[in-house]
Amino acid sequence: MYKRLIRALAILIVVFTTVLAALPTDTAAQQTCKAADGHRLAGSLDRAQELYESVTTDGDQSCAVEGLRLVAKARQEAAELVTAGQLAIRSGNLGEAADKFRQALGLDAGSAAAAAGIARVADLKSRPLPTAVSNGNRFYTDWVLPVGRLAVLAAIGLLVLYALSGVCSRVLVKVDAVAWTAGVRRAAGSLGLVLLIAASVMTPLFAMFNPFRPTWTQCWIGAVVLLVVGVVAVGLVFAGARSTAWEHWRALLLALGVVTAAGCVLGWTACVGAYDVRLMLVHIALVAVGVLLTAAALGQNLRLQVEVQQADGEVNAASSDYLLARMKDLGTEAPALHQATSAPGSRTPLSQIPVEELSVLPAGKVVGALSRLFFALRPDLTWRARVTLVDDNRASTALSRNGQHAASAVFSRADLKLPADSDSDRARAQMLTGAAAFILVHLSAVHQELEDGLYGARQWKSVALQVIAKSRSLLADDETRVATRVQLLAKAVDEDPDNELARFEYLWANYDQQPAAETDFEAFTRDIDQQYTRSKLCKVSDNEEGWMPLKIRVLYSSATQLLNAYITAIEGGTPATQAASMLTSARKSATKLSRLCDTAITSWKRKELCRQQAAMHPYALNLVDCLDALSDDVKPRAKAGQHPHDDLSASPRLAYDHACLHVFLAKRQDLEEHDRSQQRNYALEDLRRALVTDADRENAQTDPCFTTLRSDRHFQELVGPLQTNRS
Repeated sequence: MYKRLIRALAILIVVFTTVLAALPTDTAAQQTCKAADGHRLAGSLDRAQELYESVTTDGDQSCAVEGLRLVAKARQEAAELVTAGQLAIRSGNLGEAADKFRQALGLDAGSAAAAAGIARVADLKSRPLPTAVSNGNRFYTDWVLPVGRLAVLAAIGLLVLYALSGVCSRVLVKVDAVAWTAGVRRAAGSLGLVLLIAASVMTPLFAMFNPFRPTWTQCWIGAVVLLVVGVVAVGLVFAGARSTAWEHWRALLLALGVVTAAGCVLGWTACVGAYDVRLMLVHIALVAVGVLLTAAALGQNLRLQVEVQQADGEVNAASSDYLLARMKDLGTEAPALHQATSAPGSRTPLSQIPVEELSVLPAGKVVGALSRLFFALRPDLTWRARVTLVDDNRASTALSRNGQHAASAVFSRADLKLPADSDSDRARAQMLTGAAAFILVHLSAVHQELEDGLYGARQWKSVALQVIAKSRSLLADDETRVATRVQLLAKAVDEDPDNELARFEYLWANYDQQPAAETDFEAFTRDIDQQYTRSKLCKVSDNEEGWMPLKIRVLYSSATQLLNAYITAIEGGTPATQAASMLTSARKSATKLSRLCDTAITSWKRKELCRQQAAMHPYALNLVDCLDALSDDVKPRAKAGQHPHDDLSASPRLAYDHACLHVFLAKRQDLEEHDRSQQRNYALEDLRRALVTDADRENAQTDPCFTTLRSDRHFQELVGPLQTNRS
């Protein structure tokens, strides 16, 4: 029995030995990996990495690849522990900081940052109490230096991206592309600027502080943000672009679509490998969208720089300043005509360009060259206008947008059909006015918010002729001045029949040159009303502020002409019942005028228009009072014998209108003789303040309002001998 047991054991030993001999031994790669694993677990990551990388390519590299991954993971964990230790030092937890640094050394014995952290903890512990100097040094080292570097790098990055946007605007915005509305343009520019600022800050922030580790979640969140931003950007382009000019924005739409799609695909898929690379590509796509939006917004700015140079190329500072002023105040130098043709102090501005959008190139060769370089680097300076005065009679104008030629013109005084003028300064001013009109009309074709201020004008020569004709400083002050004004306004209407302002100015000037005694006020009113009915002016709403100055003038002119026609008809023997329709029509115009000028009813945004509205309101109220005084069925606001107005320190022009009101009140039959006499005395008092110049006295002589005062001795002393004509 024992022999059998011994034989069985012998057989088992032989079989086991044979099996062990048949098993394969460890390969060289596996032996190297095992040795590297030991170094890795001991914290010698550099030696472990060398051993893993020494595995031959023809061997089994799976263990080496896994080992290198574990080495990288250990380095990352050690770096995170070092960061946590540094944060613990800043918060004053030195014990916790030392533990973090020791753990980091346990993972990576060669970590210089961990060793430096332990040394710093030991140094801090050796000091019994922190001093002000040590705290200040620590604050400077831990916060001021890194934050300062971050701010500098962010500012440099923002400047580079902003300049890049300015360069791209030349490609994305065509010279004839119609600018988007102000709201859409502002929204696109704001979104683009936010993206540029975020990119400028996040790039150095991530490199310096590494606030988070890129993972699948961050990549997907970044791609979703990119998709939302891209959709919003495309929506802004669709909202801003005009339906008739989509070809101008194809490049922008295509670029936004490609960048957004590529960034989302690369951020969502794993085709580009590591998460940090995918997140970086999403970041680049967001930066590209920001550059595109900022470029589109900058390329549509209204910023304009003007420059006037002589024939030899030298910049003329005085002419440049004059052109700059003309660009801002084009059309506001309209003379204040008498009651028959215009509202008091009326101004009909053509230019709606804000003053902050205008700049001028300084004179001087060195300063001018430096300024050209500075302005060339400004991405927000969209428009540049250069006017060359060949001589006093000829000029050329070139207009560029985003550095590309947009329009140009060569013209002369003969082209504008201006009369001969021996004053060279005035001739030069006329040329500069023509250049300003050329620039303004071409800007209005792109920036449609300027169109309202042109009152339908499309031809720059018509605008130039109209401004020159109505400007006191641009026509010779001689006996032919009035006739020349009418001729120039007629040419302005011929050049552009759609220029509503030129048509009304021609109508007013044509009647203005007629003798006062021969003026047919009823025909004048009929012409004004017909022109108003046929024009776009009667159809515009009160919110279209560009048209309101002209509308105020037309309503005032219509009401005053009807008033004069009514007075003339009554004095000519026309029954009051037949002339009552004139008074009714005048009251309608005066009521509309009063509503427009009442700030409690109508509110506008433009400061210049608000000032004109406030200045015109007392005239409108006085006009309504005049019409009420002439109507027997309407009771005046003032009681018998009292002043109908409270402003006793009114301007001379308003005092003149107050005098008219007193005369009309003196005609009412429901007043006692004493009260009527008192109203006539009030009228004479107002006239003493109103009649300042010979032109004022001459106007009062022939004004139909003062017919009943012409026999009054005091009135005759005020106005002088009666004249039959007016100049």
